[in-house]
Amino acid sequence: MVVMHSDTYESFLLDFVSGALSPDMALAAELHTVLSEDADDIVRVWRATQDIVAVERGNVTNARRTFLPEALEMAVSSFDTVPWKRGLSGVHYAKRGKGKGQLMRLDPGQSAPQHGHSAMEATVVLQGEFDDGNGVYRRGDLVLGQPGKTHRPSARGQEMCICYVARERTAFWRLS
Repeated sequence: MVVMHSDTYESFLLDFVSGALSPDMALAAELHTVLSEDADDIVRVWRATQDIVAVERGNVTNARRTFLPEALEMAVSSFDTVPWKRGLSGVHYAKRGKGKGQLMRLDPGQSAPQHGHSAMEATVVLQGEFDDGNGVYRRGDLVLGQPGKTHRPSARGQEMCICYVARERTAFWRLS
């Protein structure tokens, strides 16, 4: 897993600012900036830089913060009324976002089997503590999982862990 302040993290936020992320990944980035002052500072600087370049080129756009309303709603949600569905591993999920984005709920002490993904995965912690076997993350933290890397998601501590999880889409013919 790649975590905050790596090259992958910086690239992820830069892709967010430039509008290059899929809707689910952009929602994860927006949620992270809402919950993390450090991330918000980074994104503000890049947006300001992008705006200066746009003004110099004469093409100013206002397509900013498209996912802010949904991110703000998730950031203050109590998750009591979420229609959770139990997956095969026992972990609970609820669809969220425009594509394959979803909320993941891990009860205290619960973990999912170790696994990997064939595409980039972004996990934003909304409540509790998230342990992926590579580190422990708290509210607002963003964990970026690169294709081929394995992890074992679990709730750490005595509180339920809730995360927003987004994955890049993979082609249907891809087997790994």
